[in-house]
Amino acid sequence: MEYLTLNFISPNFGAEKLESASYEDLVDVFEDRMRHWFLNPAERLIGMPHCQIAAVALLISYFEGIAIYLSGKDSKNRSFEFFAKGFSKVFSVDHKDRNSSRIIARAIYDQARCGFAHDGMFRNRVFFSDAPSLPLLVTYRKKNGVLDLSQFQSIVINPFRFLESIRIHFERYVTSLREGSDATLKEAFQNAVKLKWALDEEARAIGMTEEEFYRT
Repeated sequence: MEYLTLNFISPNFGAEKLESASYEDLVDVFEDRMRHWFLNPAERLIGMPHCQIAAVALLISYFEGIAIYLSGKDSKNRSFEFFAKGFSKVFSVDHKDRNSSRIIARAIYDQARCGFAHDGMFRNRVFFSDAPSLPLLVTYRKKNGVLDLSQFQSIVINPFRFLESIRIHFERYVTSLREGSDATLKEAFQNAVKLKWALDEEARAIGMTEEEFYRT
């Protein structure tokens, strides 16, 4: 019995692109998927009335996902660790502020990422506004009149700047992959592809014939 195969593995490439795929083929597919299934849809959502929060819900998955490609390892049972790593790459800080960056990442992970993933909505300390010039604005509680940087009070996300920051990181990452001069980056990407794309498995197929598929 011949099952119906999935011909397109990204918006612009068919399954044959990954048959005996070269490194350049893998980068092509990765870029095509991320650009046209992820970043561009998020951008369109941001431009539509009442859709900015849906855009952020989509974008918030970038951090853990990109960390998998940067490390070449699986994030299973280490979700926050990978989220924090990806977050620090997009919103880079110097070594003196790494602890503060991790606190912010934890706040966004708990309030936004886990809110959207587990509750279907952001949690009570997350706010959205296009007024701040920064993609993220975090406020902290005061203890004896002094800011306590271990106790955040609120997170304000500017969806437009948030998308812009992620897109900038993505463009730089793809450019580095295509240059191929960073052997560690290249190897990590290839390892992530091997882990996540299942290229060694049988060809993807829908478990029914073409006739059955179009009859349903």
